[in-house]
Amino acid sequence: MTVVTNPTDVYVLSQWLAGDHSNWDQAIENPPFFAHIRVGVRALPNPITEDGVWLYLEQAYDYEINRPYRTAILHVTYANDRIEIINYRLKSAEAFFGASRNRDRLASIDADAIDQLHGCTQWVHRADDKTFKGAVEPGKNCCLNRKGVNTYLTIDFEVTENRYSSLDRGYSVETDELIWGSVAGAFEFSKKASFSDEIIMKFA
Repeated sequence: MTVVTNPTDVYVLSQWLAGDHSNWDQAIENPPFFAHIRVGVRALPNPITEDGVWLYLEQAYDYEINRPYRTAILHVTYANDRIEIINYRLKSAEAFFGASRNRDRLASIDADAIDQLHGCTQWVHRADDKTFKGAVEPGKNCCLNRKGVNTYLTIDFEVTENRYSSLDRGYSVETDELIWGSVAGAFEFSKKASFSDEIIMKFA
């Protein structure tokens, strides 16, 4: 039976993502391949637009949790019969390091503070009533330079209410060779604290 993704799923997915996530169990079980990673996701106190949900994301090694190696602003919307997560970068990312644990610091983020990362939108659909699945939009256009090589990013992920997994990899734009990313499979995170109550449900 086909599972239909509908506009209210924007809020369900956002509530499931909003939290403090850790892959501690995985890191302890297989430390050569998986560092202990923390991912914090919070709703912006002042949404940049009225449609969908705006989230702040930061990803850090647990031992330097206030120096995240990745930050992003995510705009979770419904379009083309699917959920689309539009990715933005913060122009002054360091000013917000650690803000996933101090949401008030996110209040100053507005449209002038971010730039869209074109080609990096994630397309998401319901796999079943307990799971969402998503991936970067097709086209190999989510590009970044890593290890001196121009690469395109692929992300495949699954989200449930209390867990999510993500496999992020970068491939050479010229040869499609794997340049960076996990060789041992997806990172597996569990939610240690929920911030779902910060997601305001809206209905057209």
